[in-house]
Amino acid sequence: MQCKSEYTIQLNNGHLDLVVEPSVYLMETLLEFASRENPNRAYLFLSKVLGKYIPCLPSEMRRTYQALANMISVTGNILVLGVAETATGLGAGVADEISIDCSGSTFYAQTTRYSFDKNLAFSITEKHSHAPLHLIYDMADNIDLTSIENLILVDDEISTGKTLAQITQGMCDYLPNLKTVHWVSLVNWISRGTCDRFHADYTSINLHFHSLLRGEFSFKQSSKKILKFPNLTAMDLSTVSCRQDTGRRGVKLETPKEIVFVDEENVPFTGSELSFNNQYVIVGTGEFTFFPFLFAEKLENAGYDVLFESTGRSPILQGDGISSKLKFYDPGHNAYYYLYNLPENRTPIIMYETMEQFKMCPLHKLINCKSIILGRN
Repeated sequence: MQCKSEYTIQLNNGHLDLVVEPSVYLMETLLEFASRENPNRAYLFLSKVLGKYIPCLPSEMRRTYQALANMISVTGNILVLGVAETATGLGAGVADEISIDCSGSTFYAQTTRYSFDKNLAFSITEKHSHAPLHLIYDMADNIDLTSIENLILVDDEISTGKTLAQITQGMCDYLPNLKTVHWVSLVNWISRGTCDRFHADYTSINLHFHSLLRGEFSFKQSSKKILKFPNLTAMDLSTVSCRQDTGRRGVKLETPKEIVFVDEENVPFTGSELSFNNQYVIVGTGEFTFFPFLFAEKLENAGYDVLFESTGRSPILQGDGISSKLKFYDPGHNAYYYLYNLPENRTPIIMYETMEQFKMCPLHKLINCKSIILGRN
């Protein structure tokens, strides 16, 4: 029988004690750690393979999608739902892999913190988050809700299970023929006993857990200083224009269409203009990560030296796993956003989901780099 491993991780404002079970990935391969600027939760698990706060190879991200998808066995129609903002790309990637061998149809959706004029299915509150409200929009225009028997909820990490429990309950009420729910994550920190209690809470469905690493943790804060959110933290919903065809209202995953990106003059951009002699980092923006990831993956497969990461609304203290921090005010969101660990020796290319978001965001001007916008097929 393999032994569990124990770790103590010193952070800016305390320490984490970890007990890690033998897992698919080693902890050192999967995680870094950091301290939040958040009075509700002072620590943060930083994934090395997520492409959010730490730049990584698109091929490493793809391997995690494949590894998680291979753990899941389902038949019939499937809805995969990614949890914003960190797991929107992860969720879409898992859905992308599942759709390859799915016996039925695979649909993808996400929670979102963008508000627009369409009906909601329901909403949930993530109490520890800097931005607690998640919206789940009605998908009935794009999905036959009665046909969905399998639900796959994807988050980057599960620490208490409370967020996914709320979504599970909402989906049990929303999907009339739901039979099986899978909680999928890079890391699962909830105990076996807690998993058993969640099983007992949902007698009408079969609940399964899948992760690349699992264990348990505790955190002890060392400072008596009361943490506060920075001024203009992005706590509220965003009303800036956003795409509704990328998952916010449900989308069917079919044979991938050619994804079109354009520059600020609306001229198609394929990446053929780039030099194989340069090193690049593709930067997604907020919830918009999967299509930028696909672009970065295409470049890597063509032989370019490219990494991927994304901006985010989460305030994190510099230090520990955060070596650099670029803070910028985005008037489209009426709040500060952040770009962490931007490599100094790489040429950044920032990707936006709408022209309005590009025009309002100052980031590309701050770092004087090329911007690309998702076009229309």
